Amino acid sequence: MSEYFINTKDFNYLVSDLMDKSRVAAPAGEFGRKYWFDVDGDSLGRIDLTGYRTVEPCKAYLFKPTELVARYFDGDTHLSAGPLVLLGARACDLEGINVLDRVFGEGDQDPFYLVSREKTVLIGADCTDCGASCFCSLVGGGPYPTACFDLSLAVVPNGYVVEVGSEKGKKIIDDHRNIFARVLPPAAAAKKENREKVEAKLKRVNQGFSTGELSLLHKLNLENDIWRRLTKDCVECSACNFICPTCSCFLLVDEASSGLNRRHKLWDACLKAGYAKVAGGGNSRPRLFQRLQNRYHCKFDYSFDRLSRYTCVGCGRCIDGCAGNIDMREIFAALDREIKK
Repeated sequence: MSEYFINTKDFNYLVSDLMDKSRVAAPAGEFGRKYWFDVDGDSLGRIDLTGYRTVEPCKAYLFKPTELVARYFDGDTHLSAGPLVLLGARACDLEGINVLDRVFGEGDQDPFYLVSREKTVLIGADCTDCGASCFCSLVGGGPYPTACFDLSLAVVPNGYVVEVGSEKGKKIIDDHRNIFARVLPPAAAAKKENREKVEAKLKRVNQGFSTGELSLLHKLNLENDIWRRLTKDCVECSACNFICPTCSCFLLVDEASSGLNRRHKLWDACLKAGYAKVAGGGNSRPRLFQRLQNRYHCKFDYSFDRLSRYTCVGCGRCIDGCAGNIDMREIFAALDREIKK
């Protein structure tokens, strides 16, 4: 893929120009963490592409937590989405979007997601550090984008090395050709050095952990006592569901009030007691340990049947958000031991 260099001043000009045509969202640092925010002319200086992933996944820009999908007796809701640039998405979030592209774009398609996705430009960014909960390397990922981006940025002294990943990205380069230069050896060396440094830190952070044979989770049935033991600290808050960049379950909720008849799509969570309940009151997973079991089967077993890959991207957000302080990597180790029995 083609690579270019852009200095910091010209990068700010590029973002300003993108804002003239699109909504632009990017990470900003606050209280030692990164959060997504909408960039405007007064907040260019808040963009921070150092560090690692944001607290929240960027999937909410494409697969919205709540979305009006239909009006009854007053015409259908039109599919509409404005142009969007997601600037600074890390490799784990891009892999999450890659999963959602397949979930919502293959078979029974979700037109609302696909309309938003088509109008979105994805600009990735290398991680310059990793957090204590990051484990992308355990699930086949890494700290820099390799796919599912239009452009990708690596922070280097005085600017960025820019990699082109699609025709959308190439068009941005072509439209602004005067502000991009060739990559000189010092910038290329800085990019390579940073990637090696972060990969080494990831290896240290996850030393002793492995995903082992998790694709064989079907060997551990619902009645296996390990699921009861692993669930002892779970409080069913569902933070792991809602903060996950690949969870894609949703409810359809009808509303009738003040003469308005509308249908909304809302995020759902498989850890909730009512998730598997049917109209007659039956529930195939009434116990919490069964629902936790289903979550792990979904990420590391069933996902191979449909997508031939894990649908966990190793971002570690579920570890940070868990009210019961459950570390998924420790569950990996326990499951791996049980499978080997």
